[in-house]
Amino acid sequence: MVANVLLVMICVGVSVSLFSQNQWILRAAAVAAVAVAIGASVLTRHQLLIERLAHSDERAQVAQEYSRITSARVVENAEFVDLMQRRLDTIDQRLDKIDEEVATVVAAGDKHSHADAPTVVDLKLRGLAAS
Repeated sequence: MVANVLLVMICVGVSVSLFSQNQWILRAAAVAAVAVAIGASVLTRHQLLIERLAHSDERAQVAQEYSRITSARVVENAEFVDLMQRRLDTIDQRLDKIDEEVATVVAAGDKHSHADAPTVVDLKLRGLAAS
């Protein structure tokens, strides 16, 4: 901002000195223009370096935060995988129990013929007889 103001001021000064017929004023304006241009370049470079430094600090903070978040996600993912594995193991154990019970029932069912198996009517009559 300051560099731009200086450049505008020197442009106005050089423009005014062009209408002057005095060579000393014109030379002074030219020297001042060069000095202001160098000063504006230095100010612009300084501001650019400050902005780059601030940007690099911000990027470093973002990278550290991202690394922290990634580490937390890795831990959460490991905990989730462990929890799901335990749940699957529990489900597998229950399924094994059910398979054993089904095998027991099937084995017991094979001992009797279908003729010996009670019908719904027989069960209903047994229920009436018991009451």
